[in-house]
Amino acid sequence: MNGENKNSENKKKRFNIYNWMYGRDGRGVRKRDVIKNYNFENYFKLFGRKFRYIVNTNLLYIAGNFPVFFFILAISGNLSRQSMLPTSEMYSVLYGLSTAGVESAALLPISGIHGLMSSFPVPFGVDSIFVKILYALSLLLIVTFGLVNAGCAYVMRNVVKGEPIFLFQDFFGAIKRNWKMAIPMGIFDAVVLGLCAFATYSYYLNYSTQYILFFCSLVTLAIYLFMRFYMYMVMVTFKQSFFKVLKNSFIFAILCFGKNFLAFLGIALIVFITMLLAAVYTPLGVILLLVFVFGVATFTSTYVAYPQMKKYMIDPYYNDEPEDEEEGEPIDEVPAPPAGKFGKAGGYGEDDGELYDAGEYVTDEDEFKSRKKNNE
Repeated sequence: MNGENKNSENKKKRFNIYNWMYGRDGRGVRKRDVIKNYNFENYFKLFGRKFRYIVNTNLLYIAGNFPVFFFILAISGNLSRQSMLPTSEMYSVLYGLSTAGVESAALLPISGIHGLMSSFPVPFGVDSIFVKILYALSLLLIVTFGLVNAGCAYVMRNVVKGEPIFLFQDFFGAIKRNWKMAIPMGIFDAVVLGLCAFATYSYYLNYSTQYILFFCSLVTLAIYLFMRFYMYMVMVTFKQSFFKVLKNSFIFAILCFGKNFLAFLGIALIVFITMLLAAVYTPLGVILLLVFVFGVATFTSTYVAYPQMKKYMIDPYYNDEPEDEEEGEPIDEVPAPPAGKFGKAGGYGEDDGELYDAGEYVTDEDEFKSRKKNNE
């Protein structure tokens, strides 16, 4: 028996790169990592201390949305059938003159410019079956997009909140608990982002005649981007319906417009620097995109959004808890959050014109019980 125990202990002590990176017991949360004043200075302090989780979140975001690589490979043209097409729009004129009997010597000076041919990928309808399969696989993005955003929002919320992080367990646990809403939310999110971007770009191309619509689409896109700061975080924090999540996210987008705009400027600066580096040296820009950009964008938006959600939706719940409740007692049924600064936070039945419909708050006790149940 003693020999068997020693063998099991030796197996546990063997080096394993996964256990070395993620499987060790956490050190807990240091006091300095718990931010109470979410100001500009503490942003950079927390950013430096949690940089590893920011990079890991970025990698999870890229790996989770793997269908996008199928789409990139399909549109690259490297696997498509090729056809020879003219490189100049004047080729048809040149061809018409040559078939009309014009002397070739007269056409020689311009044929070297407008008569060149090059290979281009054929249209999708006549492309190879393999490329069509790649396009079909890329449609899986409509499923993964919402799921990955929900998981990353939960991990980054805990980073900003100062909670202990169990990266893979938190990420996949959030997906498991919220997949029924995350999938339609992701589809809605992708469609609205695509429509807003398409409208803005189209009106920009016709700016001289449709400049009013251009600015309207630009404002709409900005407000929706601000809503995205809150959508997934509210979804993984509160038990709400789809439309209540959108409603509260829209309220936060307008109510905290100034702070949301500052976060947007920070994210835009990161994207601009990445594009600039990619223009100078493409591999460097690609590396930043794969390991840095999405994680920093999520961290920045959460750093601005979480304090607002805490102030208006979470704090009222804890501030009005009964004082005689015994500490450590399991919470089987979580009551609706009570009245807060901006009105009733409940969200059961009619809205009655109140500002927030917070629904049922998912407390730390609920998350602990679900985690314990999964471990058992």
